Amino acid sequence: MNNKFDLKRFKQVIAEDWRLYFRRFGITLIVWTCLPILLWITSLVFEVEIDPGPRAGFIAAFIFATVMTVPAHMYGKANLSREGISFAMLPATNSEKFLSMVLYCSILTPVFCGLGAWLVDSLMTILPFGGFKEFVNPFSVDHLFHNFLFAAMVFFTESALFMLGNMIFKKRKTGKTFAWILLILFVLTLIIQIDFIWNGLDHFMSQIARPIIVYWLGIAFLLVLTTCLNLLTYRRIKNQKY
Repeated sequence: MNNKFDLKRFKQVIAEDWRLYFRRFGITLIVWTCLPILLWITSLVFEVEIDPGPRAGFIAAFIFATVMTVPAHMYGKANLSREGISFAMLPATNSEKFLSMVLYCSILTPVFCGLGAWLVDSLMTILPFGGFKEFVNPFSVDHLFHNFLFAAMVFFTESALFMLGNMIFKKRKTGKTFAWILLILFVLTLIIQIDFIWNGLDHFMSQIARPIIVYWLGIAFLLVLTTCLNLLTYRRIKNQKY
């Protein structure tokens, strides 16, 4: 097989993953997408009105959960010696398999979940009863999704973390990845609390006059981190032995 990227072959991989996507992850996706109904039922039972801001936050949490769990559902056997043979035997190059993985885990899943949950929330808002009185505007500055670029980068980074964890761990992939992320964040927090590091960061931030610079530095950091994580995932796919 030609090891160069082939668009026709890539489309075939996407089509195959599309069939697997709804077979392996479809029910989970539907459940997360419909969770705004539970929030609406809560508002109805307790006769309280829930503002669009908190509801947007709940939708973001639903997206976070789906992005976190989809790699293990879709490609959980890809790094297993025996069960991963089907993944290894796909008539596609490693780059084509990896790009299809990125497409479904990092792009389509948050789009499907976010759009689906927003539509369900909007349907609940149309009803003349219940605690949803205003529509959630994903682009309102008062809501969590007001900065689409930053939110997208956060989900891209999260997806890259869990795709890498999926290719590293053999069992309980999602739970182990999440635990390691918490451990790393805990260690980083302890390091930052060291006085001379904290003072250095504080001095650095004080030199940045405009918040917009901090914003773009954050975007750049997430972009570099996501790229590095995805490269490591691709390397794991490329070097996987069966």
